[in-house]
Amino acid sequence: MSLLITIGLGIIGIIAIIIEFFVPAAGIIGIIGGGSIIGGIVLTYIHFGKTAGSLYLLGALVFAPALIILYFRFFHRSWIGKKLILDRNQSRNEGFASYEEQRYDGLLGVEGTALTDLRPSGMAKIDDKKYSVLTGGEYIEAGVSIRVTRIDGSRIVVQKL
Repeated sequence: MSLLITIGLGIIGIIAIIIEFFVPAAGIIGIIGGGSIIGGIVLTYIHFGKTAGSLYLLGALVFAPALIILYFRFFHRSWIGKKLILDRNQSRNEGFASYEEQRYDGLLGVEGTALTDLRPSGMAKIDDKKYSVLTGGEYIEAGVSIRVTRIDGSRIVVQKL
């Protein structure tokens, strides 16, 4: 039994644990990686004695977590990390926004009709446009006239007329 085999088992184990982070395998690849590291430790104890086995165990306890942490610390700089990780911001100037403020300008105090039951949220037609609206907690049936009472960001709060 060669020392290279036991070291190879440790390296394969670390690689398998890193792969587990990217491949959804319900933990199977990680368990195989952990088993590979443990197998390398056991084989070192059996074939090379207590001293070598203890050194291998200490090395596995120190180097395996350290290598995994270093890998993820510098992963974003690797060629695969550059392919997987978004490297630019999604700014409002480029069109990335969850809502547009000007879309809600002028809605305060405007009347409309509930298109769905508002319990407390639902859809309403205000100024011939459909909006997702929210009540103050009360139930409003579909078809009832409503008025916009407050606008908080993209939340339109209404009440029954």
